[in-house]
Amino acid sequence: MNENTTVSRCDATSCRFNSDHKCTAGQIEVSMSADMAQCLTFSPSSDAQGKQPSAQQ
Repeated sequence: MNENTTVSRCDATSCRFNSDHKCTAGQIEVSMSADMAQCLTFSPSSDAQGKQPSAQQ
């Protein structure tokens, strides 16, 4: 299923596409596992440490 939506807020502060809690990626992919969403476009920034947060639905 392909749907076009807008990312309203991104809490993955260690992602290179995150700019002030806004996603700057041109396109993202999201995977669902149980009741958790995970951004497959996540890419750590050069100075990032830690893991990306998972969004709960």
